[in-house]
Amino acid sequence: MKVTTYLLKEFIDIEHLEIEAICNALNVIGLEVEVSTPMVVPKKIVVGKVLQKEAHPDADKLSVCKVDVGHEVLQIVCGAKNVAQDQFVAVALNGARLEFDEKILEIKPSKLRGVESFGMLCSSVELGLPKINDGIMLLDESIGELVLGKELREYEIFNTHLLEISLTPNRGDCLCVLGIAREIKTYFALQLKKAKEYMSTNQFGIGRKFQVSQKNKVDSSLLYKVVDFEQRTLPLKMQIALGIGGILKTGIIENYTGYVSYMTGVVLNAYEADRLYKNQNPTSEILWLYVQKNQKGFEEVFANEVLSNIGVGNLIEQNLDASKTIIFEASYINPAQISQVLFDNKDCKQNKELTYKSARGTNPNLHLGINYLCLLLDAYNSCFIYDGVQEIKQDREENVIRTKFSSIAQIIGFEIPIEMVSDILKQLDFYLELKTNDNSFSVVVPSYRHDIQTEQDLAEEILRIYGVDKIPALPHKMQEKPKNTPAYLDYKNQRDLIKRALSNNFVECIHYLFYQRERLQKFGFEVLDLQKDLLNPITSELNTLRTSLIPALLDSILRNQNFGYKNIRLCEIGSVYDSNRTENTKVAFVVSGLKEKEQFPNPKGIKWDFYSFAQVVANIVGNFELQKYDGNTPNILHPHQSAWVYIKNQKAGFIAKLHPSIAREMDLQNVFLCELDLQKLALEHPICKPFSKLPTSLRDLTLIIDDTLAFFEIKQAILQANIKYLKNVYPLDIFTQDDGKIALSIRAEITPEDITLTEEDITKTMQKILEVLEQKFKIKLKN
Repeated sequence: MKVTTYLLKEFIDIEHLEIEAICNALNVIGLEVEVSTPMVVPKKIVVGKVLQKEAHPDADKLSVCKVDVGHEVLQIVCGAKNVAQDQFVAVALNGARLEFDEKILEIKPSKLRGVESFGMLCSSVELGLPKINDGIMLLDESIGELVLGKELREYEIFNTHLLEISLTPNRGDCLCVLGIAREIKTYFALQLKKAKEYMSTNQFGIGRKFQVSQKNKVDSSLLYKVVDFEQRTLPLKMQIALGIGGILKTGIIENYTGYVSYMTGVVLNAYEADRLYKNQNPTSEILWLYVQKNQKGFEEVFANEVLSNIGVGNLIEQNLDASKTIIFEASYINPAQISQVLFDNKDCKQNKELTYKSARGTNPNLHLGINYLCLLLDAYNSCFIYDGVQEIKQDREENVIRTKFSSIAQIIGFEIPIEMVSDILKQLDFYLELKTNDNSFSVVVPSYRHDIQTEQDLAEEILRIYGVDKIPALPHKMQEKPKNTPAYLDYKNQRDLIKRALSNNFVECIHYLFYQRERLQKFGFEVLDLQKDLLNPITSELNTLRTSLIPALLDSILRNQNFGYKNIRLCEIGSVYDSNRTENTKVAFVVSGLKEKEQFPNPKGIKWDFYSFAQVVANIVGNFELQKYDGNTPNILHPHQSAWVYIKNQKAGFIAKLHPSIAREMDLQNVFLCELDLQKLALEHPICKPFSKLPTSLRDLTLIIDDTLAFFEIKQAILQANIKYLKNVYPLDIFTQDDGKIALSIRAEITPEDITLTEEDITKTMQKILEVLEQKFKIKLKN
């Protein structure tokens, strides 16, 4: 957005402010001033009047002019096509220095094709101003009273500062001079100048000339004014302003609409009267316009044809400057609505400059724009402005934000005094309503502030005016949340478990959650209750949810065995379900064939057995204990080589050899299997414990026990006795005797804590072990 301090003064009094203060204020409140440039016409450039123009005697494209500069009349040779008698022009006198197009031109008396010239008639570019035409710059009283010989830099329009302001996309309200003036007014607690009201002296009302009608429901607001022109001119101050804004057009009428939009933010359009539809009555002179929303969502203005889409631009070519009667239209459309329509219709014809403004939000105060236009037309043109307006008005709900001063303070991080918050909001033109009972308050947001929707937006407005630099710095308190969430730790533990399995030459499998109900029943696993089973299975082989990982792993072993693989190790982690369809996660291991293949020094290989398989599983999941299967053994498990797996005194699963009948039926060789509840595995990070630095003593005992007594019970009884210095006990070997008894050899680990044990201490410990076994199981030593 480019604006000059001269234009800002039309809305606000900033005479007492230095340009540095204005730039600093805009930067502080979020409107970054990228460039601040003095726009001052050089010295010795004065107002002159062309008294006479004659053709150059020796050059067709040159003219010899007599120019009155107040204290004298100068002869000046000029090559501009637009120079004419009685024009007021900018004259560069002898000694003037002009800087333009990266060159310096010093004015001094000269001869042009034999004719003396004592000065120069200047164009706007030669004076360091924006280009407004292809010839010299013609002066008029829009810049002030024209006094011959007066230097142009004494006119405020030629002695100002140009500001180039960078705006964020949400600040559509600042895409006009009025918007920038409002921001300066807020920061310095000033007042906007009261707008002059156009008072029509005409008695001929607009209704007798023009009418507008809706064909269907539209959301836009529209305001119309009709003007008959006798003569139209574009004053110099408007040309310069439009040139600064980069929006100067060739047509006079379109420059008037562009200038009003540039100054006030109100979007204006214009139509030729000849384009409008007349009433069916052939004697009627009333012109008609119609507005409707079309199927694509655009709100179009039409007469005999569609003339324009509101917020998007004209769809027809017009010659407005040749038309006597012009219908001016001020319009407003919600920025969110037009943005959505443009997004849905990317290939539509549009005025990029207009849609840029419409999508960011224009000024909905249409009366302001039309009033401003009428003042300009009345001041600089010979025209007849019909009294009154034609209007399509929408009743819009006020944007009300309800919040608390404490909430604003919490968002900002600092408690600004309530009186100051109230003053800031009022300066921003927010209507403030305070509650008497607590610190709550309501704010009505100005209609032109489309970017304010929440209390966070409100807090930002307060903060940018109050000043971010006034908020005391506080140390940043940061508390990092643990990244190791329970879900992540579960996943990591599962993958660590699989890694250990892979290191023991297992291959990971992934099977369907579904399995065949009949096979699960045949293998002796529980199945889902019928009322909770699948109603529409994908196939008959996958007609229920699996209750164990083992059956699918056996199928995979058979499939790989048929491919020629003899020695197979498979593992899997996955979900299983109980009869009530409750989900649980388990891990399973299955092996078949040989543990070590046929290779020296084992030419026949090494077969898997129950204990070697159990040891490999322990290498993966950690130490565990085995207990004899209680009750009936599932059909799939070997009746004499199966056991419960206990971890930390909790039943975690089973480990077993495949039942011989199932192995024969499936033609599987030497299969062992294990399935454990994943939640029961000790997967937590190991914690180091103190250990004794004194030597451990080992002592062996050979006991005579019944073949029905499990070692687990013996060990449990010994350890629960809390015998001093005894740390562990484990089996060494077993021998079958002729009387049906078993000779069990066990080893005790005896570790002192603070003193070296004597042989007597060790003997006492072993004696206590024997006492426990005698009392609990009536076990005696072997002779």
